[in-house]
Amino acid sequence: MDFSPTRRRLLKTGASAAAATSFASSSWMGLGAAFAQQAKPVSFQLSWIKSIQYGGFFVSVEQGSYKKFGVEPTFVSGGPNVDPIANVASGQSQLGDRPIGPLIVAKEKGIPIKVIGTVFQKSPYSIMSLAKSPIKSLQDMKGKTIAVGVGGRPLFLNLLLDAGLKPGDVTIVPSAPDPTALVSGQVDGYCGYSTNQGVMLQSRGVEIYSLNAQDLGLPETTGTLYGREDFLKANKDLVVSFLKASIEGLGWSLKNPEPTAKLMVEKYGAPGLDYQAQLREINESKPYIEFGPGTAKGLLALDLSLFDKIIDVYRKVGIVKSDMKAADLCDPTYIDAALSA
Repeated sequence: MDFSPTRRRLLKTGASAAAATSFASSSWMGLGAAFAQQAKPVSFQLSWIKSIQYGGFFVSVEQGSYKKFGVEPTFVSGGPNVDPIANVASGQSQLGDRPIGPLIVAKEKGIPIKVIGTVFQKSPYSIMSLAKSPIKSLQDMKGKTIAVGVGGRPLFLNLLLDAGLKPGDVTIVPSAPDPTALVSGQVDGYCGYSTNQGVMLQSRGVEIYSLNAQDLGLPETTGTLYGREDFLKANKDLVVSFLKASIEGLGWSLKNPEPTAKLMVEKYGAPGLDYQAQLREINESKPYIEFGPGTAKGLLALDLSLFDKIIDVYRKVGIVKSDMKAADLCDPTYIDAALSA
């Protein structure tokens, strides 16, 4: 189950993007028409609205990487009223991205999907507190009130038990999409993404302390790429080409955050995105995307040992009851082929 709180877009605060480097004047990779193949369509269901977390995909569109590799993708916006996995399972889209939790739950229910790559090798999901009264350890949460997404409650309770705390030692309340409750003092800690809700708070001038959940023993991936099994089997070349082009755009975006943020604000992103907030988010995201296999093997790589650890945690809290293994959930042959080319 998705233990992260519902994400929301950063509202426009009026910060100017004029200082950003012009995307049009950036150095482009040579992508002449002579290299383009006959493009094949593929629909990709985004987990959330179009924003900087998908900047790499839209760089690949803008620079012609997908066209070069013979892919014509359509990126379908997600949001709070969209069930991304259901849309992929039903065939409305063939590929998509989600945090790993909902994908594990879907696989446990028999939905025929496979994980084929991941953007965030380490999740930025964190327990955030105000810098003036920081929560620096699980033990610091004793006697505190913590906002947690409903789906994340079992996993959060497991963290507390592993730390020697009792469920009654911490008051757990449902989290809202906006972390304002932390600022107002209604809660002492807020569980969310440091790259999203954390950036949201910092953009408002609120200094925070982030305690990363993965560092505490709760491994996760997010921006996890997956597809319908029948589509993957029947279209391996197309999927590999999609991954190759996506790697190009993601790599460029991480090296060129300013023009990428400008591109999302001015052309591809949802209305109302703020340039400074988008820029901060991509800079904050970089170490999580390049973490571990993202550097050692290449962007979007899969680490099956990590997925086994994630599944074990979900089994421990009773979400997974089957004998699921990482090899059942993931198929690394697509990203391995993309990275070896």
